[in-house]
Amino acid sequence: MSTISFNKSMQITMRTYLSMNYLTSAALLAKKACTLEAGRTIKDNIPRAERDEHFAFVAGAITMSAAAVEAFVNELFAECRDQGAKNQLGIAADKAALVARVWTDVPKVERESVLEKYDLALRLLDLPALDRKGAPYKAVDSLLALRNSLMHYKLVTQEAGKEPSEQKAGDFEKKLQAYFADNRLTGTGNPYFPDRVMGHGAAEWSVKSAVAFLDGYCQLLSATPPYDHLRSTFATG
Repeated sequence: MSTISFNKSMQITMRTYLSMNYLTSAALLAKKACTLEAGRTIKDNIPRAERDEHFAFVAGAITMSAAAVEAFVNELFAECRDQGAKNQLGIAADKAALVARVWTDVPKVERESVLEKYDLALRLLDLPALDRKGAPYKAVDSLLALRNSLMHYKLVTQEAGKEPSEQKAGDFEKKLQAYFADNRLTGTGNPYFPDRVMGHGAAEWSVKSAVAFLDGYCQLLSATPPYDHLRSTFATG
């Protein structure tokens, strides 16, 4: 989502907030995964081309949802740096100046983990820290971990053919199993990750988790979410 304005010299300036594009893209991809899955199971002998398309939709929804969370906090810092008191989140001029100074003068901030950046911004604004025990935080932390598992995939050999009750799930897998249903286009005997993860359930959960976390964060800032006008595009199925 881009904004256009004129500076004092009447030059046209543009600012692009990719967090919004990522959210709408993630929802669109989740919806496409839902459409492809509708009324079908592994027994329908789905063509390989459609399976590949389905995987692309789900992987895209997960990575775009995580990207939205990551982009939003970077945009917050940059907004304070470039827009000052005119920032779209309504942050007061003195606080925006402090956030901008830290972003500009402390290079390591940009390299901090995503959720650490969110917490840092709250500290600079004298606001309560993120609730790390709360459901939105835990869900988005799991979303970022899932995105990382896909982006930095490590090939392993897994035993197939066992029912879910016979499979030994790791701690991370147990967390994900509590959030969404298995991919309906794969067998229960397939390994949990990635096969049973990569379905509409994961795609939809990713979008909803990102939006819920960002909504809560904007509430901490006492700000109207800048993507509020796009909510109708966040439907996932």
